[in-house]
Amino acid sequence: MRYKGAYGGRGGAKSHFFAEQMMLAAMSGKRCVCIREVQRSIKDSVKQLIEDKIRLYELGDEFECLESEIRAKRSGGAIMFKGMQSYNADNIKSLEAVDIAWTEEAQTLSGHSLDLLRPTIRKPGSELWFSWNPRYKTDAVDMFFRGKHVRDDVIAVQINWNDNPWFKDTPLYQDMLADYLADEDKANHVWGGEYGQVQGAILAKWVNQANRDGRITNDVQPDRKGAPVIVSCDIGFRDTCGWWYWQPVVGGFNVLKYDFDHGLDADDWIPRVKKILTEMNAPLGKIYLPHDARAKTFQSKHSSIEKFIKAFGAQKCAIVPNSRKADRIEAGREVIKRCAFNEKECEDGLDGLRAWEFDYNDDAGVFSREPKHNWASHPADAFTYGCQVVTEQPLQKETKDFIVEPIIVVGGESNLTIEEIWNRSPAPASNHRI
Repeated sequence: MRYKGAYGGRGGAKSHFFAEQMMLAAMSGKRCVCIREVQRSIKDSVKQLIEDKIRLYELGDEFECLESEIRAKRSGGAIMFKGMQSYNADNIKSLEAVDIAWTEEAQTLSGHSLDLLRPTIRKPGSELWFSWNPRYKTDAVDMFFRGKHVRDDVIAVQINWNDNPWFKDTPLYQDMLADYLADEDKANHVWGGEYGQVQGAILAKWVNQANRDGRITNDVQPDRKGAPVIVSCDIGFRDTCGWWYWQPVVGGFNVLKYDFDHGLDADDWIPRVKKILTEMNAPLGKIYLPHDARAKTFQSKHSSIEKFIKAFGAQKCAIVPNSRKADRIEAGREVIKRCAFNEKECEDGLDGLRAWEFDYNDDAGVFSREPKHNWASHPADAFTYGCQVVTEQPLQKETKDFIVEPIIVVGGESNLTIEEIWNRSPAPASNHRI
């Protein structure tokens, strides 16, 4: 295969394997490059790891370790070390003669960098290798190797600590056991190679718990005889918009679908929402729009909420009250415990909830007060708007008005109410239980 990938958690020895393969390739005369997304200096590269391997296998006579590259003395092969962020469409051409490109920590590789790299490594028989610890399903390397449309010349294998026969003899083994005891979600990501919870994750823990509880399944379907569907969204003019469709059930909510797109406004979304509701064959409860839906646009002179009211009626549309994002996050963490999700229809939205995170400042050692603003903000904001709404709504109970009807008393006066009969009844004995 032209494209080879190895992904998984810590302890699988992925980096050690590829470092040794680069040595062998250089010794056979191949020109190789080790790539990271960001490499501010040679210290950020895997050069030290390869040099350690050279010493381990006593191959010092075979290699010449220079400041910025390693050369194979007998074959003329070489290993270079580069950061993709330093390249653009012009200077990346210097890599055209490379036989093998290995990208380490490939989960941080941007889509732009991957698009630059792939057509550049064009020498006949050339290969591109990638090793990474999975972070998000939407990372460029995961979409390329594990997405919905994988090429025929692509192969990837998962490697974890339990695939490494030497792992139990290392100090990392005890660290792994301790991490699983302390935080299973975090350990599954760090050691098990699962997507999801990373440092600063906001809702990933609860999404992962829903998955373990069996609450993310394709068995979650609309009930046409059930409660009216609630729609929450994060709509913006010509911006990415996210829409969640909720159906209240006993004890919580069935989240039926997540829909999203960009470059659309209210006029485009209204028929799309109507179509989805028709396909669900379930009644509409109410559509909740964010507070900025009140804003008018120069193009139409009408706000989004005005357009939705015209399309669905005033009783079917509302604005989510202004609130602090911290309060919405708290509502999200509480409500998600009572949610079940349609796995297929909510896949993209759940990916966003897993990826929603606070930014971490390495220098200050603290997280940001506001979540990081990226693609995950749209499904997360739309979801927490919905959580805020269902949290603030009073608990709906099925009640019926009690009407005191006249009754006929056989053998006595007619048309007496129950209350009148009670008032005329003799007082019960003190030892009589009622």
